[in-house]
Amino acid sequence: MIEAKNIVLSINGKTLLNGVNLTVQPGTFTAIAGPNGAGKSSLLKILSHELTGYKGEVRINNMVAASHSVAQLSAVRAVLPQHSHVQFPFSVKQIVEMGRQHFRNAAKYNQELLDEVMELTGVADWANRNYLTLSGGEQQRVQLTRVLAQVWDQRAFPRYVLLDEPTSSLDIAQQQLIFSLVKKACERNIGVLAIVHDLNQAVQFADHLYFMRNGIIVAQGESKKVFTKPIIEETFCCRVNVYHDPCTDCPYIVPERTTLSTLKTESI
Repeated sequence: MIEAKNIVLSINGKTLLNGVNLTVQPGTFTAIAGPNGAGKSSLLKILSHELTGYKGEVRINNMVAASHSVAQLSAVRAVLPQHSHVQFPFSVKQIVEMGRQHFRNAAKYNQELLDEVMELTGVADWANRNYLTLSGGEQQRVQLTRVLAQVWDQRAFPRYVLLDEPTSSLDIAQQQLIFSLVKKACERNIGVLAIVHDLNQAVQFADHLYFMRNGIIVAQGESKKVFTKPIIEETFCCRVNVYHDPCTDCPYIVPERTTLSTLKTESI
């Protein structure tokens, strides 16, 4: 389990996170939703140990995250940032292979694992293509493949995938594919934490949902139970209507149409 306890982060005198508590259970998909500037990406960077200088504690599988070496962290968690910059004409296969750089397993084992993950994510046919020639959505799928390959081994200990807006550049079909793959990863004793903006997809796929605003947790719990009109309106300061799919009973939102003058003057 990943545990974040009483996380406080201030930068240049501004408090970005204030007393945040969060857990990511292995085998579950946890999502964080909130408006821009809520502190979501800062929290994810703290959980991945990319950002330090905070108060509070982060533990990964009962060990303080700061006590892990880079190699140890690579074995236990993989991170997909909002933007992955590649400037050299690597092939798709070479990009995916980067997810295995910290492992010293036999080459045959690594190749079999890479082949499995690339088939799963649907990028196997692109293996020899120049990564730079792919569309933004295709590149995102390749980067997710790299991240999954890093933790795809069957291990006795839980592993984690941390995703920062993984579907931001994808069409609706590709978004559904990505979240389906994330759910599949949970079956391998992997805990997934994703920052999401599409609330309807969040409630459809995530087991647990956190709502953040102004550096604090507004609400958290089982996704369908906290997906309510009052919580969503408090989090986003936007009027919405919550409905339920008659076939699945899964809730979904439709924002109310709001004029610019209303946005400027109305507080919910």
